[in-house]
Amino acid sequence: MSFHWVILISSAFLLVLPLPAFYSRKRRYRNLHQLEIERRNGSRWLIAKHVIRFWGHWIELVRGAAAAYCLLATIDQVSTVSALYAKHADWARFVLPLALAIICVILISVLFRYPGKAIAPVSFVAATLLVLVPLRVSVPAVLFGLFCSLKLRSLPFFFLFTAPIVGLSGVFLDKNLWPSVAGAVLTITPLALAYAQRRELVIPVRRTHSG
Repeated sequence: MSFHWVILISSAFLLVLPLPAFYSRKRRYRNLHQLEIERRNGSRWLIAKHVIRFWGHWIELVRGAAAAYCLLATIDQVSTVSALYAKHADWARFVLPLALAIICVILISVLFRYPGKAIAPVSFVAATLLVLVPLRVSVPAVLFGLFCSLKLRSLPFFFLFTAPIVGLSGVFLDKNLWPSVAGAVLTITPLALAYAQRRELVIPVRRTHSG
């Protein structure tokens, strides 16, 4: 097996790995409304620290971006030995990694067993979009989704607003529509799964010494 194949397979495994599904059930999980209540009773900076200092958010950000980038960096090299892939390379080089990311999001939802709660993979989704969808499409969509989510204090709004913007922006700003369509499907998947399972989207935060 060549070195490029090793990187490709390793990156694909890393992109599919549903790491958040294995977070401890003893960890604190909060929606944005609960964090806002805690902020009113404490300090804005203290609440921000509990979110920012949780290692999982940063790992998911790096994992999504690094795995997606490595896939793109090696997939063209591997395609030189596959006539079938070369025939569909104009759309497959982006859609295949995004499909793996969708599988990861599905696995997170299925494997995370906290009653009534579902992990909102905001960091992972944002990172993969920024790498796999053209920046002129992904950057405005991610920023607008984050703004709406924070302004309205609701995690579902990140996915609800980002998905259509990614899809519609691809129609007008990107000649190759496939990455934007796959990116929109990836973005709406966590919300659709949470709704189907009747679970609340939450994010893990750093535990305080008092629990």
